[in-house]
Amino acid sequence: MKTEKFITSLFMLNIILAVILVYTMKSDGIIAVFEDIFYSKKVSAGYMTFSPELLGNSFKRDTEADKNDGYNRIFTETNIKRRYLTGISNIPPVERAGLIIKIMGNSGDGNCLNGQDIVSKIKLTEHRKGCSEDFAEVFSVLAGYTGLDTRLVKNSNHYGVEIFDGKKWFFTDPYYAVIPFDDNSRPLSFTNMADRISRNRHIRLECVGGSDHCLAGKPSESHPYFSDRAAFASVYALMGNNIFGILKKEAITPLKPEFVYTFAPYREVKPHWAHLITDMENTDHLRKIVTGFMMLWIALFLAADVALPVYFVYSKFSSKKK
Repeated sequence: MKTEKFITSLFMLNIILAVILVYTMKSDGIIAVFEDIFYSKKVSAGYMTFSPELLGNSFKRDTEADKNDGYNRIFTETNIKRRYLTGISNIPPVERAGLIIKIMGNSGDGNCLNGQDIVSKIKLTEHRKGCSEDFAEVFSVLAGYTGLDTRLVKNSNHYGVEIFDGKKWFFTDPYYAVIPFDDNSRPLSFTNMADRISRNRHIRLECVGGSDHCLAGKPSESHPYFSDRAAFASVYALMGNNIFGILKKEAITPLKPEFVYTFAPYREVKPHWAHLITDMENTDHLRKIVTGFMMLWIALFLAADVALPVYFVYSKFSSKKK
């Protein structure tokens, strides 16, 4: 009887655990916790403010060979002019970012141009193809030629770019063609903007895409950012501007996530996780890994529910034969 009770109890416990895991996989918050446990280390919030020089080898850059080859192809195969980018290289970073965005396409169709090289992405974004990730990559490459240090940043569903102006990082969104400012007309970093949006505080979004851009002339409150404040609970930053190398690698094989650091800068509001990464982050791939682990646990629970009763019946049958 003791064995039967043990098997029955274990059977019921495993069913309960399996059900819990199934519902857990549907929770973005719990999945985020598992991602953090498996892939992250904590640092201070100040790490996001470090300059590229202070980050040193942690800030990845393209090789000279990749840059020479990439820019030569851009200037010979696209409408981007070397002379234009050279001519704006001495303009202050905020104004320079706006001028670069103006020569890009006016947002895209939302379908990411996966596997395309930078030349193809430039051509397609000019015709309103691509998603925010593609626009951020194109902008980062063009800005890099003018001497700006950049890094890709994103929340759970939208990419943008941070630019280091020599003293601090500020955010620009090449897809929506906006730069956020505080009440004193100072450009905001991405984490600053995420903080303000999550707290329902005012920010001014300046449209730098020209009068024909889809968001030109509209109030900041009408921006898509404010319709999904919860998306800013997760903030990701690519620690480097090695876009040529990333796209080269991406064309060969899907990239695996390389999480390095994470921190929660806004604990007093709710968990806002900022992930710093050294390679192009692939959350879909990461989620598959985490979900795969959880499905393996479910399979083990259910296998035990089958194996133990079978073993019990087999043992009883064997003992009766003896």
